Amino acid sequence: MVRSPVNFRAFIVVALSVTAAVFCAYAYVFSRAAGIACGCALVAALLCVTVVSALACKRVKIRLRIVIAFAIATVLSVSAFSFALAAIEDWRESNRYGGEHAVTGRVCAVDIGTGDYRFVLENVAFDGVRVDGSMRIRIAPSDRNIGDFLECGDTLDFYANVSPVKLVDGGKVDGHAFRTDIRYIATVSADDIYVHFGKPTALESFRANLRELYITNMGDKYGNIAFSMVTGDKYGLDSRVVDYFSASGLGHIMAVSGLHIGFLAVVLNFALCKLGKKARFPIVLAVLIAYNVVADFSPSVIRATIMAAVSGEALYFGGRRDLLSSLLCAFSVILAFKPLYLFEAGFLLSFGAIFGIALFANTIRRLLVKKGAADKLSNAVGASVSVSVGILPSQLYFFGSVQTLAALVNVVALPYIATVFIVTVCLTPLAAIPGCGAVLRACEYLLVPLDGIAYGVSRIPYSVFAARCSSAVFLCYPVMFFASDFFMIKKGRPSVVAYSAAACLVLMTVCML
Repeated sequence: MVRSPVNFRAFIVVALSVTAAVFCAYAYVFSRAAGIACGCALVAALLCVTVVSALACKRVKIRLRIVIAFAIATVLSVSAFSFALAAIEDWRESNRYGGEHAVTGRVCAVDIGTGDYRFVLENVAFDGVRVDGSMRIRIAPSDRNIGDFLECGDTLDFYANVSPVKLVDGGKVDGHAFRTDIRYIATVSADDIYVHFGKPTALESFRANLRELYITNMGDKYGNIAFSMVTGDKYGLDSRVVDYFSASGLGHIMAVSGLHIGFLAVVLNFALCKLGKKARFPIVLAVLIAYNVVADFSPSVIRATIMAAVSGEALYFGGRRDLLSSLLCAFSVILAFKPLYLFEAGFLLSFGAIFGIALFANTIRRLLVKKGAADKLSNAVGASVSVSVGILPSQLYFFGSVQTLAALVNVVALPYIATVFIVTVCLTPLAAIPGCGAVLRACEYLLVPLDGIAYGVSRIPYSVFAARCSSAVFLCYPVMFFASDFFMIKKGRPSVVAYSAAACLVLMTVCML
């Protein structure tokens, strides 16, 4: 009997189909007819396979899950294609609003990280007409004093020369703009701004009070670091701090991710340890969903929450937990509703990290254990190296650089990072009690060494290696898959990996010329 090279996983089919649907929508940017034709052909093919599989299921031993897989793939692909086309047309409409306008908008975010005041406005209207999306304005450096008293909830009226943000520019999709929905930018003079003071929403008040709590008790620098660790909001961080944390490979602690979800789950499971697993899971999931709100629905947090929900489903119904399947489930569900996230750096970094862990972490751990390494050390090294491999294509494409010491630094620092995060989360409710804010000094003392490590590593020569690649670098992911234990043909695997890697290098070289 011929052995299948890959065990069937429904969400591999679904993820590949949804990805194909997104690229059909991408083709629509350049040619509407070609994009629609590709999308219809994809959906028709999936429908045909679904129907044929369903009919064959009655006559031959085709498992029902194959039929279900293609049915889900069809539904989510239609959703991804439809939402992508709607977004593209919506942004095209927004691009008409360039030029001089009388602008009205409500402040929903304040960014002082670059040294200038930048505000994000929602509920934007041009010349009295509401428009879709948000707007980012920059206050001229000489007018910074106005930025000292503007807060979330205030409404601004001003005249400005508005520049629309292009969703697709030069064939490249601006995934960050799509995620933040910032469609317009402008620089404004204080003399042109008329302020209507307003009230922030409950969530804005919560976030502002939390930031103030941290800054009051930990100082501006460490208070903002703590706030970014907990919420992912880096607007208050000095850009130099962001730069050296990123250069050291520790920048991920300031972008709320699955790592933070894991830390939070540990705290919650410990606090609810007297409850059974099935009773504990709904409470943990509810808290994680609430945390999504605080973290502004970061793609990485949504991904981690969906994966937690899939694991919980396996717990309830006795299914097998499979990291790759739950990862691809989250990938497919998110893209079905936010398809252009596929071009966003944070989304790809988050999924690339877990993809690397799913492919290589256990293999590296087993090799190290065979060499006599301790199990905990082997787990840490396996996870850190796998993450570095998994995020490498995104780092090269989006940032044109690689943090050469990131894997080593994270192996050493990750247990300490977990301690800092857990202590901060646990002490925050206590610090909110009047007169108890001083307990956060402990967090400040914990952050000082972490800050020192990040700064020190960033100063090491060649800690950052510059090497920009084209989008062809993402072809490395199939090569990684063939090199992993998921590709189970032992005799032919080295050849498959070698040929795939050679083809990948050739395509990357051609695309870079």
